[in-house]
Amino acid sequence: MGSFARKLKRKKTVAMRKRFMKDFKKQMREFKLQVKCSKCDRPPDKGENIDDWRLNKESENIDLVCLNCAGEDEDEN
Repeated sequence: MGSFARKLKRKKTVAMRKRFMKDFKKQMREFKLQVKCSKCDRPPDKGENIDDWRLNKESENIDLVCLNCAGEDEDEN
């Protein structure tokens, strides 16, 4: 009987993990559609890594600035 209970518990855990990953991937897809440069409103190009983008330090929110706009700001300073 112990192995049957373990099997059911394992099956439930696997189902919960699958549901979590499905929901997580859906949320990330929706989040990626919202990401854009706070200065030029440009979304990231396909395959572009937003980890390289800069954070806008003048804003109280978390605003991302693309590399093109960040380069222009550094040239002005």
